[in-house]
Formats: sequence, structure tokens, C-alpha cells
Amino acid sequence: MANIRQQILERKQAASDYLSTKRDLWDEVEQLFHNQLTDSISKNTTKSNVFDPKLTTLILERGYRVMAQLATGKVKPISTNDIGSGQLMNLILDKWVIPNANAQFDLLTKFRMTDIYSNLYGNFFALVDMDVKKNGYVGPDLWLLNIRDVFPQVGAVSVEDSDYIIVRTWKPLSFFENLKGQRGYKNITEIVTRLKGKTGDKEAVDSDSKGQRAEDQYPTGEAAKNGGFFEVLTQYEGDRWVDYCVEADMEFRDQANPHENGELPVVCKYSIPLLDDFMGMGDFERGKTMQMVVNSVWNLYLDAVKMSIFPPILINKDNLASESSIQWGAAAKWLVRGQINNAISPVQLNPQGIQTFNNTYQVASSAILNMFGTTDTSVTQQTEVGYGKTPKALQMQQNRENTRDNADRFYMEMFVKKVMKKMVNLLSKKQSRAITIRLFGDEIEQLKRNYPEIEEMYSQESGKLSIPKSKTGSVLYDYEIVSGSTYASDQQAQQQNLAMLMEMFMKAQTPNGNWLMQTLQEQGYTLKFGELFKRIVSNSGIQDWDKILEEMTDQEKSEQILGADRMKFEQALMQAQGMNQIPAQQPMPEPMPGQMPPEGGIIG
Repeated sequence: MANIRQQILERKQAASDYLSTKRDLWDEVEQLFHNQLTDSISKNTTKSNVFDPKLTTLILERGYRVMAQLATGKVKPISTNDIGSGQLMNLILDKWVIPNANAQFDLLTKFRMTDIYSNLYGNFFALVDMDVKKNGYVGPDLWLLNIRDVFPQVGAVSVEDSDYIIVRTWKPLSFFENLKGQRGYKNITEIVTRLKGKTGDKEAVDSDSKGQRAEDQYPTGEAAKNGGFFEVLTQYEGDRWVDYCVEADMEFRDQANPHENGELPVVCKYSIPLLDDFMGMGDFERGKTMQMVVNSVWNLYLDAVKMSIFPPILINKDNLASESSIQWGAAAKWLVRGQINNAISPVQLNPQGIQTFNNTYQVASSAILNMFGTTDTSVTQQTEVGYGKTPKALQMQQNRENTRDNADRFYMEMFVKKVMKKMVNLLSKKQSRAITIRLFGDEIEQLKRNYPEIEEMYSQESGKLSIPKSKTGSVLYDYEIVSGSTYASDQQAQQQNLAMLMEMFMKAQTPNGNWLMQTLQEQGYTLKFGELFKRIVSNSGIQDWDKILEEMTDQEKSEQILGADRMKFEQALMQAQGMNQIPAQQPMPEPMPGQMPPEGGIIG
């Protein structure tokens, strides 16, 4: 068997060589993303140094549209016999994992950053693994990986196609000292001995490990002894994980894949996947040259405007009475001899370049907007044939933008689905103790309808639900996402839909009852009219709406229910008494003199 340390270093070097040209591209797109001028005209020719963040704005807007909110999804067990555990796992995911999976940032922010950075680089990587936090949380989490610290398998086209992937991290000496005596680690004492007195290899590493913003704006000072960071390479394989300290030249952990799923723990989100490039292609790579054109046009124009306001001055020294009298400013007095036209005159400039600014800028801007399938009202049909301002043209442009957004949303949803699936299965296999979640009483009542056993795990006194490992562990789960649920909801459209439902309910009212509610009940559904009306009022934009529609307290609800039940009981009782009572017999009328008695009657 080949030496594992040598194998890791050779694979990392092969990946570094493979990515050598990509690093130059990353530097360029990062500079553009961070509003740093990169074109030679703006940097070396002009003095205005203006940056138009058009490309960055479009990327950010798409990211916030596509990942406006956390996705709606459902955990489903592979086996139909584990329906109850699936409901519990959904509860754990919503109430336990999502609020606590906040390493680096909260989960929604990490998803947004993933989408934005994938459009910047072409793809972006994240790692799913277990974490232990000071607040008592023990569960899965998500870590975003620096694009320069990921070394893919050369020859593979995606993470799913890879047999391994190497991830680089930087650890201080204290990290290794804290590993002493912990299970699963080896060579720790020797590694600490080798690293003591060293400043760390992060200071000596070349610039390909650091982003442009960090390199330019946050230079790293000289590290003190025992105060630096040391390079750690982790090679993830389907069945084996190995951690290796480069400076000490020793591996300190070699374990079987703790996820026990034969998969790599790294998840990738693409912008535009390519068959011949593991890293894919991003919108910044496609639009960077036109962004440079926009910046160049701006800076050339502003320099030209300044030149037209303050043109160069031709001065004939022979006609000057005193060179020291030449001063620039309002009401300045210059002493000259002879004709003034022979002494001083401005250079006559051609304004043609300034006059072409609007057309040139609009054409360059429309090219960037066309790449994103979007537009702004400054771009006309005369500038770009695909654009216009008529309602039909605007609708067509909106459809194009939605198409591009939907493509990006698809890749984002695939990423979220993989992350969530890894999280729930990791929790199922590695949950070491019962998980305690605080719930409200109405939430428990809702869960009891589908999973009655949950009442045994819930404490009415503390309001806590304790889910033991036996209820969710050792079960394989899948995760189904609701397509389009990451988009921000349109408040106006939502309000219109609620109003339509209200109108439908009112029209269904008849003297014999509401046929809509009756039909829903026959098919196993319950329509909560009060909740529907509450949504309409609360989303109406009316201030202090809760004073108009005041919700009862739990005690008031109980009293109302008891009162309604009492009234129904009294009505039923009165009806029962009326049915059991014998009606009084009417006396027969006395016959008139000479009148025959009724048939069968007796004459007294």
C-alpha cells in the first residue's frame, strides 16, 4: 500500500496544477466583485477611478431572489413502515437542526452565500459533518469552503463522479494540544513537539491560498512563534477519511467514513456545469469583459469631461510680462504683452468622444443585462433589439428573467436537497442521546392527530418534547423539497388569493349550510375560516390590525367552548323533555238540544 502521506501530497499537487489557470480567473472575478478596477484603461490611462458595480448588483439580486427564504421540504423515510419516525425527524430538522446549524453563519445566510459565490466562481463547495456546540447542540452542520482550499480529483467531472476530494484547513498549535488523549487520534504528542517554536506555514504559503480582498485589504502581519497556523490536509474518500499535518509531515487521524454512507461529505452547487471542467463556469466569467468595458467608458468619459471644463492652456512665454503672475483661479490677473490672443489660448478639443458616451454605455450595459435575461428602463429597443418598453415587451423580458432564475434555482434546490438529506441521515446514525425540543400545546395537538405516540414523549408541565434515539435512529431518510419555495412570496398576489378564497366561501353559503365546508368535511378536510380571515386582515397593511381582530386567550377559548357545549346540552334536554311529555286531551263538546251525539258517543 502506498504511503498515505505521499499519496495526499501527490494528489494535492496534481489538483493545484490543474487549477493553476483557474486561480488567475478567480483573482479577476474577485476584484470585479469587490469593486476593484482591473482593465488597463481604468488602471493605467485614466485618473477618475470610478467603478460601475452592474455585474455585482445583478449577481446579488439573483441570489436574493433565488434564495429569498429557506426551502419548504419534508423528510421521508425510505421504508413505509417508518412514517412516524419521519414525522419526528421533520420536527427535529425544523426545531433543532436548522436553528443550531449556524457555524460561520446562520443556515439561510450560508445558502445565499453559496448561490452568490457559485455565480462568481462557477461552482462552490460546502462540507456537512457533525458539530458540538457550547449551547448543548450535538448535530449536523454546514461549513462553506474557501474555493482555494478545495482540491478535486483530476479527471473527475463532479463531486458525485469523484473517488476522493482533499480539503485544506489552517489550525493553530492549540488545536493539536487539545487533541491529546482524545479517541481516534494518533501521533499528537510528536506533532506538537515538531510544531513548537515554529511560526506556522500559513505565512509562507503562496498567494493562491488567499482571496484578493484579504490579500489587498487585510495583509497578514508577521506571526510569532507558537502563534501561527499550520496547514492540515484532509482527504475524504467514500470509505476512509485521513487528516495530515503538512508541517509536521504526519497524519494524526485515519478513520473509516463516520457517515457510514459511502459518500463524500462535500456538496457542490454549480452555476453552469460543464462536461470538461470540474469547476464549471460562472456569470462573472461570462460577463467580466463587458464589465471592464463599462468601467473603461465611465472613466474615459469623466476624464474627458474634466478636460473639457479645464482644457490645456497654450502660453507664449515671450508675450508674458511676468511668469510669476500666472495663477489658476477665479478673477486671476495675468500680465501679458501685445495682443492677448498671441499670449494665451486654450487647446481646442474634439467633443466627438464625449458625445458617444451614452450609446457606448447603453450597448455595453445591455450586453450584460442580456446575459442575465433582465433589463432596466434605460435600455431601449433602439439600443438592443430584444428590449422595449411596451407592456408586451416588458412581459417577455420578465419571462426571460424568470427562465434564468429558474435554472439557477434548480441547481440551488439540488444543493439544498443534498445538504438536508445528508444532515438527517447523519443525525439518524450519530444521534448519541435524546433530543429535547420546546413546543406549544397546539403544536403537540396537531402532531398527535397523525402520530399519537408523541404524547408519551411530551411533558405538559415543562412544555418539552424528548425524542429518544430509538424513535429516529437507524432509519434511512430522503428529503423532498417543494419546488420554488425558496422564492420570496408576492404579498399582493397572496392577498388576492386569500380574498378569492374568502369570496368563494361566502358564495357557498346556503340556507342549509355552507356546501363548501360540507364537501371538504366529506373528503376529510377541515376549513379554518377564522385563520383565513386572520391572514387577510394581518396582510392588509392596516396598522394595529390585532385590535380589530382580537384573538381569544386559551382560557377564553375554553370558556367559549364550555358555554357552547352547555347551550347545546340545554337545547337537547329541552327537546327530550318535549318528546316525553303526554299532550293534554281536549274535552268533548256538549251536544246541542235535539242534536245527535257523535258516532259511538253516549248520551247521559
